[in-house]
Amino acid sequence: MPTESDTNTENLPHLLVVDDSRLMRRAIGKILGKEYRITEAEDGKVAWELLQSSNDIQVVFSDLSMPNLDGFGLLELIRNSEDPSINELPVIIITGAEDDDAIKHKALNNGASDFISKPFESAELRTRAKTHIRLEETHKKLNQTESELEAQATVDKLTGLSNKKYFESHIVKDLSYAKRHRCELTLIFLEVDNFQTLFLKQGKTVADEVLKKVADIGRENIRNEDTLARIGLSKLAFILPAANRIGAKRLAQRISQQISDIEITPVTTSIGIAAIDINNDISVSDIINLAEEHLQQAHQQDSNSIIIDDNHTEEEIITSEPEKEPVEEKLAALKSLPDMNTATQMASSDEAERLQPYLAVLLKGILPLLKLCNSSLKLEIDEAITRIEKYLA
Repeated sequence: MPTESDTNTENLPHLLVVDDSRLMRRAIGKILGKEYRITEAEDGKVAWELLQSSNDIQVVFSDLSMPNLDGFGLLELIRNSEDPSINELPVIIITGAEDDDAIKHKALNNGASDFISKPFESAELRTRAKTHIRLEETHKKLNQTESELEAQATVDKLTGLSNKKYFESHIVKDLSYAKRHRCELTLIFLEVDNFQTLFLKQGKTVADEVLKKVADIGRENIRNEDTLARIGLSKLAFILPAANRIGAKRLAQRISQQISDIEITPVTTSIGIAAIDINNDISVSDIINLAEEHLQQAHQQDSNSIIIDDNHTEEEIITSEPEKEPVEEKLAALKSLPDMNTATQMASSDEAERLQPYLAVLLKGILPLLKLCNSSLKLEIDEAITRIEKYLA
């Protein structure tokens, strides 16, 4: 079983020592225990479990020959991990007299960072540990700096929202996804009315507070999969994947009302919504231009105006909402709905297009199976399943 050194070493660099020999693990712990926090594992399987549950291990010392999962297997799992904090860890392979150059070469090709041979000297072990701890800390700082720079490049400093650069790149991805999966995509443009007048009359401090409050309201009302960005002086953009004009309209009304209730100063907005039927001919500029056109139309009307589509009146939009009948009743009404086996065969054939009217119903039918597979097979698709459930709702 894994063990950790008994002394209070919480703030010391954390090392993982993997060896099926308890004597070898203890020897390393005795040499390094005063300078480092040591966690021990008797094989690669236990080590891998520890790596997944701990987020502060900085260097791994691993033997090659071990039961259950050997050093090569552990090395492969580490380097193929999707978690950067694991796949970039320094791994120092402990080699024995029986390990020839071919074995060392194989370990190096598999991603070993360094080698140390048995029997090792105390000074050599300390040097290896110290060197790789420094390299790991330097690498982590560089990654952190890079991440911060990337975040700064795509985040609006005042509101904390994504900026125009991020919006422009993200809507391309969301439209591509909508085309590929034949789902809806809606874009909302919201602009604070007469913002320049507000700025001149009440000053920068009040104007900034209004923008931050508007951003907070927008942020509180969107889903995890939505994107909210500041793309102009007082202009926000909402990208809503798998959302139709009905949901977009209600979201816009709710946000508009909450902004009107801001106590700092009276605030009104104009909102334009682009809810286009997605097909392969639709471009990003088509959606953006329509949202901008509707926004300008809203500006020309009364305060807090919301424009969706010239072809849909307010009454048509509200009454177009589907009836709230149970999905089971809809299933009974769909006499031509294929069974799951037939649907599976059709999906991989030229008849796939015939399934389009029934995809949502079929998806609801296989959702319990997806959940079971995710739980039992550890597929880690929780986010995708959540998105499916929201779409079906």
